[in-house]
Amino acid sequence: MSVFRVKSDFLNLRSTPDKTSGANIIRPLPLAQEVNVLSGAPTDRWWNVETEIDGKKLTGFVSAAFLRQPVSIGKESLIGAAMTEWLRFKQGNGLEDDDPYYRFVGQYWQKLGISLDGRDTDQPWSAAFISFVVHQAKYSSFKFAAAHHFYIRDAIEKQKDGVSAPFWGFKLGNHKPQLGDLVAQWRETSVAFDRLPSGGFKSHCDIIVELGDNEVRAVGGNVGNSVSIRSFQLDSSGFLKPGKVFAILRNNN
Repeated sequence: MSVFRVKSDFLNLRSTPDKTSGANIIRPLPLAQEVNVLSGAPTDRWWNVETEIDGKKLTGFVSAAFLRQPVSIGKESLIGAAMTEWLRFKQGNGLEDDDPYYRFVGQYWQKLGISLDGRDTDQPWSAAFISFVVHQAKYSSFKFAAAHHFYIRDAIEKQKDGVSAPFWGFKLGNHKPQLGDLVAQWRETSVAFDRLPSGGFKSHCDIIVELGDNEVRAVGGNVGNSVSIRSFQLDSSGFLKPGKVFAILRNNN
């Protein structure tokens, strides 16, 4: 059996290889869901697969065009952890003010050893989200912090010094985005890669979970007051377009 991953938000698992009717839909499979291919040639439109969700094994047919080859175990672990939170937040529809979602935010803070319970919605929690997901993926030597600039600066410095680290920070034109990389953006005040402010700076990162020809899609916390996926445009050479995006953190796992 060959292992693949779902590369769209939701891919319908069907009891028969036919999409003319919704009656044969077993259930949608979320982005990054692992499937084992039981049968199907590379040129076939439909593949017979099996997968496991919530402890239940399922078999059926999926469109092969919406599956991708897996990347490294470390990258898949990070993507999987991020997708787990996205699903917990109802694909961006669960809002931070509501129960149980504020409790999930509280878990992010608690993993950092910070005594916030998630109801402190004036406190930005996007970096706590990244730290939580990286921790769930069992990465070591990460600069876990309540603010993005700590680990962004660390990744850039480690790259310049050639020091081993889970992420290395690059200029946008020096690394094409890949699954599991982080998209670094400035907030409120412009930040330049080669001239990072000496102190802290307001910033944000999202985790790339899907690659396209003209864009990548990435998941982040405290995006629209939830855990949400959004798109970042690529230029004609396949690099991230600048703007608020000022660096890309390459996943070395």
